[in-house]
Amino acid sequence: MLRDIWNSLTEKQQLLMRKSDSEEVEWRLNISPLAFWGSIIALILVLFTALLLLMAYTSLLDILPGYRTKAARLNEQLTESVMRLDAMERNMSDILAYNEAVATIMGGSTPTLHSTVMTDTIRYDKSRILPTRADSLLRQALESTTGEYSLSNTKPLKGEAAMFSTPMRGSITRQFDAPESSYDIAIMSIDGDDAVMAIENGTVISIEGQSDGMYSIMIQHNDGYVSTYKQLGEILVRKGQAVQSGSVIGSLKRGGDTATTESHSNELCFELWRNGTAVDPERYILF
Repeated sequence: MLRDIWNSLTEKQQLLMRKSDSEEVEWRLNISPLAFWGSIIALILVLFTALLLLMAYTSLLDILPGYRTKAARLNEQLTESVMRLDAMERNMSDILAYNEAVATIMGGSTPTLHSTVMTDTIRYDKSRILPTRADSLLRQALESTTGEYSLSNTKPLKGEAAMFSTPMRGSITRQFDAPESSYDIAIMSIDGDDAVMAIENGTVISIEGQSDGMYSIMIQHNDGYVSTYKQLGEILVRKGQAVQSGSVIGSLKRGGDTATTESHSNELCFELWRNGTAVDPERYILF
């Protein structure tokens, strides 16, 4: 049965075109039903592909009814951006007004309400805001030395820049300079204290020897931070070891060791990286 179906599909048949008046054959075509429908499908695919290319690489969609043009989409995005900027500006104004009112209360004065009246020019009408019991309680809570809202217990906000402890007691002799590919800072020890400390809790991920006989230590911290300590003459940790913030991980080369005449023998070269990008340590550490 299947053979009969296949034969009927592949058997060539003759298509003729005759003249209506003389019945003379104009042309003839020998083709099987399978080839005929295959040609139709191939033609449809070619037309569909051509239509997709036209829609992708030309402005054909812009002339279709009901389709948003590129200019309309850009206009909508611009409108949304302007609305977001307006909302941010209003929020900033509210925050500034709140801070000004708090500062006025802390200064012993009474805040005023500013309103504008349009005449020939803009005129500001200052109306006193009568103090309330809530204002007195707020001021009392802010001036108190204890309590959740006490200004004396205010802690610095931890934002994008995390604060770390210093890697060594000393002074900076060379600063971070990314344009010049100088990603480290040099810290000179003071008072003979050459101890090098971890800036934050982390894990030692690398200990490498340098060409001048010194060592470098690399520590992985949270939030994608990595600290690197170079020009160490002595290391006190091992790879894979967990370290605590402020713990001693090594020291600079001491005076009795070799190569003490080098200018960098009492300097620590320190680098700080975040997510694979070198950052200025002075933005994150108070030296």
